[in-house]
Amino acid sequence: MNRPRTNRKWFDPGSMAELTEYLQSAPSFELTKKVASHLSEQVLPKNPRRIVIQNFILVTKAFMKEVFEELRPDLEKHSYNYPFLILRLPFLGYESPSGRETYQRIQSHLRKIPWIGRKYVPCEIRQPVVPIILPGVDYSAESLVNSYSLEGEKLPDKSKLGWQHLNAYADYCRGMMAIGRETYASLMDAWYSDSYFAGLETLAEEMLHHISDEIAGPRYSERSVAREHYWMKSYGEFPER
Repeated sequence: MNRPRTNRKWFDPGSMAELTEYLQSAPSFELTKKVASHLSEQVLPKNPRRIVIQNFILVTKAFMKEVFEELRPDLEKHSYNYPFLILRLPFLGYESPSGRETYQRIQSHLRKIPWIGRKYVPCEIRQPVVPIILPGVDYSAESLVNSYSLEGEKLPDKSKLGWQHLNAYADYCRGMMAIGRETYASLMDAWYSDSYFAGLETLAEEMLHHISDEIAGPRYSERSVAREHYWMKSYGEFPER
């Protein structure tokens, strides 16, 4: 089966904003419209909702870049401990301090074997910021990618898309992040409150999922995702309800 590809059009900020506006949930759309109404009173832009969305995307990307720069030295070192090894070892789970250390030692030995060592070496992190960000969208990024909905330049058929999990703050898949309505609303409030910081933590978490793709390539099996989450906890507890 061919790997899903995303048309280059959707990497453009203007097209990204168009796609977001089309896919936004009703509460997120109303919030965007409310903010845009204040903007239109000030500067009379042609499409204030698109401007609000584009600005949100730019601020989000700037935040992700700042987080990466802070974490870069530790991430580049810690990337060698990423759980490349998918094999299940008898009586030893990865999700524990001793289990993780054992897996790391095994990976270290495997790197010394010429014909398979490269499989356990992290790739260079070249693009730490998630390329496509869709704020206020409750459809899952996974369904957008895996339904091949963005291979062309037309807006996707919503009937082919699935929703994010009910307890999700955001959803990431192959270079795309859909930010759910709750996180979008918290960040749009722009108040330094608990909900605002929870929103920022969600952005940082999804960025680390993207960096994991950069380090090891996309891995979406249940075991790989579980081990990736455990590896990510080295950078703090992220909100996963």
